[in-house]
Amino acid sequence: MNFILNRTVVSLGLYLSILSATQPGDTLVWKAVNAFYNYETAEAITILDSARIEYPDNPHAHFTWVAARMLHSEANNSTENTYSVLSKSLDTVIPVLKMLKNKYPQDPEYGLYLGCAIGLRARVSLGRKQWLSTLVNAYKGFRLIQDVARNNPDIVDAQLPVGIVEYYAGLNPGFIRLGAKLMGIDANRKGGLAKIEKAAAQGEFSWIEAKKIVAFITLWMEDDPRSALLHSRDLREKFPKNYFYGILFLECLIRMEKDEEAQTLLSTLEEELPFLTSIQQDWYWSYLKYELALFQFLHGKDDTALKNVEEALGNYHAELDVILGNAWLLKGMIHDRKGNREEAKQAYQVCISLDNNTTAITKAKKYFNSPFID
Repeated sequence: MNFILNRTVVSLGLYLSILSATQPGDTLVWKAVNAFYNYETAEAITILDSARIEYPDNPHAHFTWVAARMLHSEANNSTENTYSVLSKSLDTVIPVLKMLKNKYPQDPEYGLYLGCAIGLRARVSLGRKQWLSTLVNAYKGFRLIQDVARNNPDIVDAQLPVGIVEYYAGLNPGFIRLGAKLMGIDANRKGGLAKIEKAAAQGEFSWIEAKKIVAFITLWMEDDPRSALLHSRDLREKFPKNYFYGILFLECLIRMEKDEEAQTLLSTLEEELPFLTSIQQDWYWSYLKYELALFQFLHGKDDTALKNVEEALGNYHAELDVILGNAWLLKGMIHDRKGNREEAKQAYQVCISLDNNTTAITKAKKYFNSPFID
């Protein structure tokens, strides 16, 4: 599944997070946010159960409760179970947010969070391949968010989902760009990224997810590991138990040739892996194997790099196909370096078939036509 499309839908709901610590109960909600970004999702749910009771008019408590329940289910249950948990959580929260929006019509936060919740319904229908429902819910949610962003330019956090939609639309000519235009969206890749970067730098709470998305985009879609390094380092330092942030940071270190730091982090991530849930271990084992292979390849250890990248590919269970594409690209580059041109072309062809808008696809097309040379 295309990561940016997926993240667009999710960001309409889950990851806008909290605008500012001004509502009664926000301190408690922020404690929960810290917990679930560090994979302590059960603790976050407990905190938010209390927050929703103690502060019933706080939209952050209701919405972050949905986020925590979704993340907890993703780490512990099947995908279909997660969709069910998310759907039931939204059934609970959306009526509350509608009521609060009517109760406080002058406060844009309530409209913003209602739009986020409606948009998050599209995450379920997207996963179930219910395309019409995905389009309808994403459109309804985004229009509410867009209205808040236009009428309240001082709410920097609202720029995050708008920026993601603009960036994704800018990547995709044709139907998607036309659809964006009809929705009044500026399909501008550069402008979209600028909005996400603004949220990363100035957002009250959306900076967390904004930094992750900027790091992701600049590392794997813009081929700019230097920019990604700054954001991924910050995330790793602030949320050291978040394994994906560790993987992001690790690849930045490897590609920026910060070898000593990369080796230390590789060892740390190997030690941390057994403490994840079994589902998370299935995701991240292949990620870590790929990063190890990349490090070895860049240091001329082609045989061990090939062994590790093949293990990563043979045991790849994650939904995210960006690292999968990079792994196929790496396999092709190793074979080219070893003089195995046909094997290299086969790997590049698989990479190209993923068609996920990353620079790995661009490089695979180039090396398919002309062999990789150091």
